[in-house]
Amino acid sequence: MKKSDFPKETEFYIKEFDVPLAYIPSKGWFNYFGGKSTPYNVKGLKPGNSWFADSFAEWFEIVDKSSK
Repeated sequence: MKKSDFPKETEFYIKEFDVPLAYIPSKGWFNYFGGKSTPYNVKGLKPGNSWFADSFAEWFEIVDKSSK
């Protein structure tokens, strides 16, 4: 998986330190925990429990760790 696999406008988030989320415009929110994309219900997001990933590399490291 690489950043170019996602639309340019995709935003990468980390929830509670170990859940990699992505917001893909016109498609919605997805959870990549375990390396597989599953739809994510944003009702689980609350102020303070998620933030923008500093970089795609940081976000992907969490995806990779959750896949092992």
